[in-house]
Amino acid sequence: MNAQSFWFQPQHPAARLGLKGADAARLLQQAGIDVPAAANAIMHPRGNTGTRCLRLGNAEFLLEQDAGSEFIERVRKLAGTGDFRAWPVLRTDCCVLLGGPALFERLSHVASFDFETLAATPDRVVMTLAAEISVTLALDGADLTHPRLRLWADASFGIYLEQTLHTLSHDYSTASRHGDPA
Repeated sequence: MNAQSFWFQPQHPAARLGLKGADAARLLQQAGIDVPAAANAIMHPRGNTGTRCLRLGNAEFLLEQDAGSEFIERVRKLAGTGDFRAWPVLRTDCCVLLGGPALFERLSHVASFDFETLAATPDRVVMTLAAEISVTLALDGADLTHPRLRLWADASFGIYLEQTLHTLSHDYSTASRHGDPA
């Protein structure tokens, strides 16, 4: 893998929770979580480095916390009170962090999406196909000179996804210099 052009690293957050229901946004706000105003958006709640709140639909959220679980346990506890029409949903997604200057170019080999438009809207969440499987993508970090994306997919596709990303990480320029097909 050429760390300078394209890299990937599987991610294993300490805690993850899906939340669905008509009152899901209100429950999150009650728990002190900043909620994206519209669907297909991501926020990193204030003071919670390594924490993500993705709004996947009007009443569907994905929450992740890289270290600890207090943020997610607070939401789970509120959901159990019965005061909200919202319920926790098991999420077992495989998650991969992708990066490097060739990131968008390499992903264009397996996904029909204009990744430059994602760079223009850093709080956007995209649901698309990559390597013929459904994935969710969001920018991870604001430094677009060294772009990073976080990708989520059904856990049953984890090995296939990792093999596909490994193939993308092949240094095409080296292969071309040696007469190998890119």
